[in-house]
Amino acid sequence: MLQELYSSFMEKVGGEAAEAAENGLSRKAKGVLSEACKKYDDLDNIDKAKSLTNKVDVVKSQMQSNIAGMLKNTEKAESLAEKSDQLNEQASVFKKKSTDLRKQMAWKNLKMTLLLGGLIIVILIAILWPLIKNAKN
Repeated sequence: MLQELYSSFMEKVGGEAAEAAENGLSRKAKGVLSEACKKYDDLDNIDKAKSLTNKVDVVKSQMQSNIAGMLKNTEKAESLAEKSDQLNEQASVFKKKSTDLRKQMAWKNLKMTLLLGGLIIVILIAILWPLIKNAKN
């Protein structure tokens, strides 16, 4: 860095530096020194290792946030899988209970139909028996 500054200073000012009066080179040296200040103001442009380290840190941070998001998604997926299994179990229990209830209601319906049919037959016999007896007499 100093060697580069010296070279550019000597290139622009040259031999005048040895013979110049105090503050005599301020204007000429100002340009050289301001260029050097601008150049070394942002170390990322000069120090490639520092620039690369900063980029690696940015990528590392992004990867950590991606992994954290992926872990959250995995937890959500596991939770959804558990809920799905529970719903599947509940559905099978519901199906079994509804099948049992349907069979029970079918038997109940059959019993009521037979009871109603028997009652109608008894009523018809009660009505027709006396008529048939009177017709024979």
